[in-house]
Amino acid sequence: MRRKPTVDPQTRILDAAENAVAECGFAGASLRRIAQEARVNLATVYYYFRSKRGLVEAVLKRRFGPLREEHLALLREFEAANPGRPLPVEKILEAMLVPPLRLAAQDSARRQAVRRLFGRIVGEPNAETQEMLRHLRMESRTAFLKALQRSLPEAPRADLLWSVEFVSGALAFTLCNPRELEVETRGACNPANTEKVLAEMIRFFSAGFHALGRRPRKG
Repeated sequence: MRRKPTVDPQTRILDAAENAVAECGFAGASLRRIAQEARVNLATVYYYFRSKRGLVEAVLKRRFGPLREEHLALLREFEAANPGRPLPVEKILEAMLVPPLRLAAQDSARRQAVRRLFGRIVGEPNAETQEMLRHLRMESRTAFLKALQRSLPEAPRADLLWSVEFVSGALAFTLCNPRELEVETRGACNPANTEKVLAEMIRFFSAGFHALGRRPRKG
């Protein structure tokens, strides 16, 4: 009889911490409970992660770090295919939206884990977890904003910032509440159709971004 592969203590701690944060949030997640679920003692948790904050940062980096890398890689790919010219807004939006929508389309444990964790962070915001996630997103967010500024040089920076946050909010709702979207539209909108979700989001948000470039400046 084949034995199941042994999971190392560090991974067990990360899995237990992810479950605790997804269920209870940052403030409610207990290190003692995490250690118990991971079958280690508290000293082992502190050995690997030093603190509760260090542990939660590691959880977020494990789940959202790959998305950040996919965002940056796709943006670089589009820019390399469009040398010396600003990227069209539609391609920038595609680079923003494809990685998380691709993840949501996967029938996998990773998709469920990211959805649960992100749903908790969005639905029950905590200053510390928000700060950690903001730091993790900073590089890709800055890259997207620079691309948008090159594409829409007449658009005020503040307006671009508003619009980027609106895109993030719509994406978060779609990822965390796919069933709600289907129920509210009585089946007219199917969030499982990733290609349709992507096309509709690009259609809607690109119109808003282009309007920013045509808006007359005040003063």
